[in-house]
Formats: sequence, C-alpha cells, structure tokens
Amino acid sequence: MIEQNNLQELKNALSIKNEKAGLKHTINRKSTFLPFLTRGTERPKFRKGFEGVLGGFTRYISHNELREELDLERLINNVSNLVDVKPEDQSYFHEILRMFLQQKNGKIKVFHPHIFQYLPYSSGPEMKGEQEIAKFLADILTDNDSEFKSLFKNHSSDDLVAKLILNELQGLENIERKKKYISKLPFLSEIFKKDFLFLVKHEDYFKDHYELLLSYYYFTYITQLTLKLAQQSKATYYNSNEVYYTLDWEATSKNRKGYGYGYHMIKDTARNLLIHINTLEHLNTLMGTKNSQSYSELLDTYEAMPQEQKELFLKLLEQWITEYRLHSLLPEEDKTFSSTYQSLTDNLFSSIEEAYQKPSMQGPRNRYSLSIEEVGKKYFLKTRGSLGYMLNVSQDLFLLLTALCLKNERKSLKQVFFELEKRGMYFDRYSKEEVVKLLDKLNLLDKKSDSGDAQYVKPIL
Repeated sequence: MIEQNNLQELKNALSIKNEKAGLKHTINRKSTFLPFLTRGTERPKFRKGFEGVLGGFTRYISHNELREELDLERLINNVSNLVDVKPEDQSYFHEILRMFLQQKNGKIKVFHPHIFQYLPYSSGPEMKGEQEIAKFLADILTDNDSEFKSLFKNHSSDDLVAKLILNELQGLENIERKKKYISKLPFLSEIFKKDFLFLVKHEDYFKDHYELLLSYYYFTYITQLTLKLAQQSKATYYNSNEVYYTLDWEATSKNRKGYGYGYHMIKDTARNLLIHINTLEHLNTLMGTKNSQSYSELLDTYEAMPQEQKELFLKLLEQWITEYRLHSLLPEEDKTFSSTYQSLTDNLFSSIEEAYQKPSMQGPRNRYSLSIEEVGKKYFLKTRGSLGYMLNVSQDLFLLLTALCLKNERKSLKQVFFELEKRGMYFDRYSKEEVVKLLDKLNLLDKKSDSGDAQYVKPIL
C-alpha cells in the first residue's frame, strides 16, 4: 500500500532529523536478502570450517536450540557410571568413549546424525555472523518444511556404545521457528531439498559430506543472487546465471571462461552489492511491501498498481531522492531526469552510490561483500598465480555434486553437465574433457562412443 507514511517510516529507519543533516544507512528492516554484516569482527572467517553454521542450521531445521554446549568429559563420566566396569578397565572404557566422541583436533566426532545438533558456534564476535548465516540457510533452503524436522532426531543405534551415549545426551530445547528470510532463488532451494533428502538416506556418505554440501549451496546462492541483483529488473529468477569453475587438477589461462566468467566477474559485481541492498531497502519501504521484493518483483508490483497509486509512489520516490541527497550532504542535482519509474530508481541507486564513495563509507561498502570471499577462500577458490583467485572444484566436490545429479539413475554425460549447471556449476569444453578423463579413470563411464550423447555416467551412491 502506497501512502505518505511510508516516506516517514523510511526517514525514521535511517534516523533522519528534519532540523539537521545526516543519516544512518540502515538495512534489513523492510527487506532481508543476505545475512552479511558490515562489522569486520562479526563476519565469520571460517578458520575452523563451516562447523558452527552446520550445527546452527541443523538445530534450526529441527526446531531446537542448544541450551548449553556439550561437555565431553562429563558425558563420558555419565555414560561410564551406567556400565559395570572393573576399576582396572575404567580408563580403557573411557578411552573407547573418547574415541567415539572426539576427533584428534578436539572437535566433536559425529558418529550419528543427531550429533550434528551439538556442533557449537565459534566463540567471540563471529558467533553472531554464524548464527545469522545458519538462520538464513534454514529459511531459504528448507522454508520451514516439516519433512526436515525429524531428520536429526535421536534415533537409536545398533551399536551398543553409540546407544549408551545417545541416551545420555541433553541440552537441546524445542523452539518455535520464526522466519526472517525468503528465498529469491526458489529453483535452487527446490534442488537443494531434493539433493539433501536423497543424501541423508546414505548415512555414512552424508556424515562426511554434509558440511561441503551446505557450504556449496550457501556460496552458490549468495553469488547467484549478487549477479542477479546487479542485473536489476532484467534478471531472471528461475535458473542459474553462467558461472564457470575450473577443476582443481587442471591448468588454466586468461583465455579460459573460468577467468572471464568466474570469480573475477563475481568480485567486480559484488563491489556494488551494498548499494543494491540499500536501494532495495528504500524501494521496499516506500512501496510498503512485506516480502523483500527484488527489482523485478517491485517493477511487477508497480505496474499492477492503479494509476493513482503509481503517481503517489513516483512523487514519494522523487521527494525521497531530494531528501536523501540533502541529508547525505550530496550536491543538489539539476533535475534533468524524467519522473518515470525506471529513471527515478536509477537515480536513487546513483545517489546512494555517490554517498558510498565518501572515504568514511568505503569501509562498510568493501566489508559487506567480503562475506562472499571468506567462504570462497575456505572451499571454492584457488590462487592461480598471476590470474589471482579462480573458482575451483576439488575431486570430492565434483563427485558429491555428480552423485546428487545422478541419484539412483544412469544419465548421459550431457544430462550430467546440464544438472550441474542447474546447481550453478558451469564448465568450458577443456574442463569437460578433464571430467570425462576422471569419470573414465574411476570406471563411472559407460562409453558407447566418443559422442557425448552416447556416454553414460553410472550412479555413484
């Protein structure tokens, strides 16, 4: 609903006072697209991997929260007290329990899917960033789907020691989930659901690859959304933009698609990501939306309005641009632009961009998009000498995604590449040749001829 109060709501959100200049760039009030934080101390660096997010995500989809972190020594003692063990064997039994529960690096060992719920967040300020990412992924990838709620329940185990430990686990409390984020890439969310529900049936493989799966979908979603926001109302939200990866073991060069249409493209586009997020925050507030609309959704909403509402919105938007420039201490514009929806939207974006060019605003602008690079450097980027960082696919990641593309079916090589592209992973012809060599080496290829259509890939799981 377009009304004059929308303008006042936006001014209040940005802490604007009529009697003096200045404002605070506030986001995630009216539209929530990404879980990124502008404070560098709160941005997760993933030094210990994706474990904190993994635990938080698992608890969110299970509708639980962790009241207290798992105390391994106390748990070992509690379990040990349940078993009649001779005093001289007590230390050996403790060691057996410790082998079940703890990795060599001191982390919790996941011997059963239920244990994922006990993986803690990092300590310190980065906890906030991990919590936000976990909630974000639970919201956009599962959409509160009840099918996920029981996947990590404390089901019994056939192993006697595992059963003893599972029966003694405490600390989880059931909560009601409140949704904050809405998926803007529903095609990707649907693919994730199918992949996840298939993978979880293969317990051992799932336990080893759950972290890689979730981190890949996180990286793919945030990079795909970054590219689509930059396309504004021209973006399509029903398929992936072309983003080219390079296989970990192959050589590359500037002439490869992985250089021109890979991470360099994402990084260049991400320079304006915070500008787009602010622009969308302002437009959603002025338009009075309740579902974090993208540029194309806002345009559809505008075009569906009665003429009277359209005119009021354009008037509010024009008035807002003038006020924004005034309170951002930007020079007054000569009004040479037309008062159309597109020209005013473009003008709002350029005004916000101009404000962020000030030295005092460069820090938040640069830090915001660093959230992409942090997770990328941990899992999906590799330095290629003078070429800098490029998107990288390890053999483990490639086989995981290929297994999910195939599921229980034998598919043509052409189909497999198509399925990978649906999941945001594109290869040029040189990488595809390397893929064929790998599949052939692993005896996963039914090679009926040299034609791509006549080569079939066998199911992996």
